[in-house]
Amino acid sequence: MRVPTATDLQKERAILFAILLDFSVFVPYLITVSRIGSLAMLAELLRGGLLLLVEGLALVTLRAAHRGRMYFYDFGIGKLERMFAAAIGVLLLLAAVFILIKVMDSTESEPLPPFWVAAALGLVVYNLFTNLAPLVPLWRATRAGTSIIVLSQFRARIAKAVASVTVVVCVALDVLLPHTEVGLAADDIGGLIGAAFMLAIGGAMISEALPDLLDRALAEPLQMKVNAALAAYFDRYEQLIGVRTRKSGNVAHVEITVGFAPGRTIADVSSVTQGLRQTLTAAIPDADVVVIAAPYDPDARTA
Repeated sequence: MRVPTATDLQKERAILFAILLDFSVFVPYLITVSRIGSLAMLAELLRGGLLLLVEGLALVTLRAAHRGRMYFYDFGIGKLERMFAAAIGVLLLLAAVFILIKVMDSTESEPLPPFWVAAALGLVVYNLFTNLAPLVPLWRATRAGTSIIVLSQFRARIAKAVASVTVVVCVALDVLLPHTEVGLAADDIGGLIGAAFMLAIGGAMISEALPDLLDRALAEPLQMKVNAALAAYFDRYEQLIGVRTRKSGNVAHVEITVGFAPGRTIADVSSVTQGLRQTLTAAIPDADVVVIAAPYDPDARTA
C-alpha cells in the first residue's frame, strides 16, 4: 500500500475540514427549516445536503488514490465519479423543481417566536462562515499540487459561499420585516435564487458527466505512446498476448498481457513488467496501467 505524502494529507484534511463544518450546520438547519418553513433556507438545506454527499465521495476517492487502492473501483475511478455526479445532478434538478412548486404555493406565515428568529439568523450567518472558512485550506491544497478533486471542491465552495450571502440577506429581511411586502417577497426571492443555483449546478454536473459515462477509445497520440512502449520492450518478452485500452472519464486505462518463457525467473519477469508500466506511466501521466505476466503460449493470439 502506498504511503500518503505530507501534501496528500494536506489535501485530505482540507476536504475533511469542509465536510465537518457542513455536517455541523446540517442538523440544526434541518430542525430550524422544519419549524419556520423558510424557502430560502430550505433551498440551501437541500443543496447543501446533496453537495455534502459529493464531498464525502471526493474524500473517499482521494484517500483511495493516495494509498494506491484504486483497484476496488470496478468501473474505473473516472467513471465512478461521473456516475455519482450525474445522479446528484438529477437530484439537484428535482430539488429545484420542488422549491419552485413551494414558491408558487407560498402563503403568509405565522409570526415567529423570538427564539426561532434568532436561530434562523444565527444559522444562516454560521452557514456562511462554514462556506468561507474552508476556502483558505482548500486554496493551499490546490497550490500544494495539482488535484482535480481538490480544485473542484474549491470551486464548489466558492459557489456555495456566494449563494449563502444571498440566503443571509433574504432570511434577514424575512424574519426582521414580517408581514410586509418586502419580508414576504424576500423569502420567495431567496427560494427562487436557491432553485436557480441548483438548476445551474445540477445541469452542469449532468452535462459534464454524460459524455464520460461511455468508455471511449484512446486518442491516436496516446495509442502511439502505448505502441512505442511495447516496441521498446519487444525483445524482453517472448509474446504479446493482449492489449486493451480505453478512456473512462479523464483517465486512460491500459491493460497489457505479455507472455514469458517458463525458464524466466520471477525477478526477471518483474523487472520487465515494472519497467513497461513505468515507461507507460511516464508517457501518459495519471494513466491506470496494468501489465500482466502470463506463460508463453505459442497458440495464443494477440487480443
